[in-house]
Amino acid sequence: MSKKAANPLRFGILGAARIAPDALINPAKSHPEVVVSGVACRDPARGAKYAKTHGIPKVYTGSNAYQELLEDEEIDAVYIALPNGLHFEWSIRTLLAGKHALIEKPIAGSAEEARQIFSIAKKKGLVALEAIHFTFHPATQRVKAIIDSGELGKVKSIVGEFAIPSLLSSLFFMKDDIRFRYELGGGCTMDMGVYPLAAIRYLTGTEPEVPEVKHAKAFGQPPDTGRVDRGMHATFALPSPTGVTGETYADFAMPGWGPFGLLPRMPKLSVKVALEGGDIEYFNYPLAGSYHWIKVKPRKGSSRTEKVYKHPDGSGETSWTTYRYQLEAFVHKVRGRKPQYWTDTTTTIAQMEAVERIYAAAGMPPRIKSSFVPQATL
Repeated sequence: MSKKAANPLRFGILGAARIAPDALINPAKSHPEVVVSGVACRDPARGAKYAKTHGIPKVYTGSNAYQELLEDEEIDAVYIALPNGLHFEWSIRTLLAGKHALIEKPIAGSAEEARQIFSIAKKKGLVALEAIHFTFHPATQRVKAIIDSGELGKVKSIVGEFAIPSLLSSLFFMKDDIRFRYELGGGCTMDMGVYPLAAIRYLTGTEPEVPEVKHAKAFGQPPDTGRVDRGMHATFALPSPTGVTGETYADFAMPGWGPFGLLPRMPKLSVKVALEGGDIEYFNYPLAGSYHWIKVKPRKGSSRTEKVYKHPDGSGETSWTTYRYQLEAFVHKVRGRKPQYWTDTTTTIAQMEAVERIYAAAGMPPRIKSSFVPQATL
């Protein structure tokens, strides 16, 4: 654990979530300007156990736990790790309480809700960020730099995948997982599907605009197969003058292959880019800090493999995860310093518009609109 600064950014966590140790608690340990000061959990026993396990000094419990954390003057920023359907309400409440907001993806249930979050953040002079962390990692940025360099010519097509084999699914998702509940903003496109969608948009430099969804096919999650997607395959015409095509596939429980689907598949964790002069494959892009490789295969000349864990200027650490690089940028932004990379608000809003278009093209209903209406005066 790093030595902490005299005036660190004090984080509170809304929800005793399984993702929080990877997303914030562990990254904070190596950041001198960050401490995790509190966690809010409505279940007293669960909240107390979570706080003890992770060394969090304050725990807020009971029906008013989330609001109590927001009202604590010793909390500066809030990590919102609640179910998708609660992101909008508690992002708004966080900002109205004068706290910066790091919001688990997806930022909300619709592009309009995302616009409202950013509008309030701007008016209050606060930072709000959707936690699509892998774009902050040097490996992801290196892939984009190779593409942008023109070394392999212009992009023709790009495919992003993030799928877990059905045999491994139970290791990641519980039977009654909140990701399977429509009323909580569930569905694979709202969870794992965010990654390949963000990847194809970021790497092609088309992220400020909304791609045209050419086709989408949903694979329903029982018992709510008409509203909740276990998996989703989509194809796109990306907003590019050269006619770049895109494709994404995400799946909570990818079926096997062969007779009766009994033969297991390997996880799909890659982005593959076809260019005029060759191809690039970027493996394990969602968690590049743990392990990754970038294979550059020109039509002419020798292929090469790259692994990149620091920025070109040497900043960062080889041990930093994608989440740690994201936290570095978030703190810089809050402190008024220029981050090495930052996700523009138009990118996040366009991402949510794309998600809405995917569901529409797949014949699934939009995610439920939050019933929360902000009452406070800015």
